[in-house]
Amino acid sequence: MSTPWYKIARECVSIRKNVLRADMCIFIDEETAFANANFLNSTIKSILTSAIIKGLDIVGVLTDKNPNVGIKAQKMALEQQMDIVVIPGQRYVCSGKEEIYVYKLAKPLPLNLSIDKACELAHKNGGFVIASNISKKQVQVLNKLQGSTYAPDAVEIFNSKVGGYRNLDIDYFKFVSSGATSANDLENTNVFTLLERKEAVEMRLVEENTGVDYVPKYLKPRKGVV
Repeated sequence: MSTPWYKIARECVSIRKNVLRADMCIFIDEETAFANANFLNSTIKSILTSAIIKGLDIVGVLTDKNPNVGIKAQKMALEQQMDIVVIPGQRYVCSGKEEIYVYKLAKPLPLNLSIDKACELAHKNGGFVIASNISKKQVQVLNKLQGSTYAPDAVEIFNSKVGGYRNLDIDYFKFVSSGATSANDLENTNVFTLLERKEAVEMRLVEENTGVDYVPKYLKPRKGVV
């Protein structure tokens, strides 16, 4: 007699987690752009659902002014036991016009910081920084900062929304991102970064065993049901 599918699913649920799929650049509008909280929550849920359908394990949820929407998305994913890690973030333009994505902070960075000061402040508060839309001139600056607390942790070399792959002569971890701004965007874009689990742990994007024992709700026994 063959083994029931649900028993196989329960046994195999952690196999998929040796290599993680990450999309660190998904944009959602500021809270003030939504008519009400229900509309915002619905938008967040649809994007996270699309990310799961796409097979993503890690998503960075960005807004332009603060990380509040990303924090809401992170909280929703935890409360609803979604099989995805949400990292809240903020798109930040430095005083020298460099663009960075700043993650894992509870509050927005002060305005008009230079890139070295922005990275330093982010790191002091446990943040993670990806430099994006990098010019050749900015590569020289990043190479000088590399290895210090004043440097970003990684760089984005391709964003599907913007287009244009950048062949950067730079020794940072490199991400490609969808730049999606909606659930439809995300489902229609086959762009993400493959991360070895150990790399994601080293970058503090996930804990060592995040997700390995995840069991979908439909496989969990119901209370009072034998």
